[in-house]
Amino acid sequence: MITIRPARPEDAAQIITYARRVFAEPGVSLITLAEEFNPTTESEARMISEMNRATNSLFLVAEDDGRIVGQLTLQGGKRRNVRHAATLGITVGREHRGQGVGRRLMEYAIDWARAGGVVTRIELNVFVRNSNAIRLYESCGFVVEGRRRRSIHRDGEYMDDLVMALLLD
Repeated sequence: MITIRPARPEDAAQIITYARRVFAEPGVSLITLAEEFNPTTESEARMISEMNRATNSLFLVAEDDGRIVGQLTLQGGKRRNVRHAATLGITVGREHRGQGVGRRLMEYAIDWARAGGVVTRIELNVFVRNSNAIRLYESCGFVVEGRRRRSIHRDGEYMDDLVMALLLD
């Protein structure tokens, strides 16, 4: 049974382990490499606490029998003129993809943003090759706002990504 819930500072070590595992997956459509992701447990816990205190940010985890198998962050703008816009990042571990975990994380985040009344724009970037993610985002109401040509160099090749957004008001 998968549980979706806000992250807690005490999740920090497990979140770091999970993220490193996902970043190391072959062919993964993420910009971060496993060896580039080196937060301390303390810094990760501090970041979770800061996001929990913010009215325009959210950090979710998906748990399967106490083990983190997915995560979603909404990072709200820091300045007054962009507080309403939040950048979304989401990952689901390979063994749990295609089972609705990503959809549940997305729906929770969108519902949270609508209920909070602060975030009115959710934006994200997605590798063009990640067709499953693009379909998920479109089914949640996101639309393509632009294409960044050759913006990523991963696995020995240049790739485009898409800028997508959902307007909540």
